[in-house]
Amino acid sequence: MSEKYNTRETLLQKLQKAEDENSWDEFVKYYEGYIYVVIRSFGVDMNTSEDLLQDVLIKVWKALPKFEYQNEKCRFRTWLCVLIRNTTYNHFKSKANRQSQQNVSYDNVLSSLDMINEPEIDKIAELEWKSYISNMAWNNVKNSFSDMARQTFEDSMNEMSNEDIAEKHDIPESSVRVHKSRIRKVMIKEIARLNLELGG
Repeated sequence: MSEKYNTRETLLQKLQKAEDENSWDEFVKYYEGYIYVVIRSFGVDMNTSEDLLQDVLIKVWKALPKFEYQNEKCRFRTWLCVLIRNTTYNHFKSKANRQSQQNVSYDNVLSSLDMINEPEIDKIAELEWKSYISNMAWNNVKNSFSDMARQTFEDSMNEMSNEDIAEKHDIPESSVRVHKSRIRKVMIKEIARLNLELGG
């Protein structure tokens, strides 16, 4: 595997052992989108999510030296989601304390965050990861296919039937199946590659 593509453990080790700006930039490139979607999954609005993203990144930078990578016991993304949840909770708790305890929006978010225990965080981490990594894989491979193949696959992702896709694009159903099959094979490989590199 090339130096450009590090496994999660290697990237974390580099971040833990030294202030390596390139490794940190690589980490942010791969993970800021994931952190953002997890924050949004807690019911946080877009503007607050962007602020919290920065707070989480700062906390990750500070906490990484203490993190021990043990994939069989605790995946990195589960640890990360616990940190995201706690940062989000503390943010809203602080806001509620400074302003009115009756602020319904703060109370609603705090209440929903209170109900998220560690097994729930693990479920959120996995669900959001699968979606995030699939989107990243598609963005990485989609330009290697024809426009028709891309449109066919995207329609199938929107749960259109083969028959409807064929009619929409005026192509035989057999062509729809071929496009989907080719792209699916490439996607499976790319998702596996990303999971290996990013600690899946």
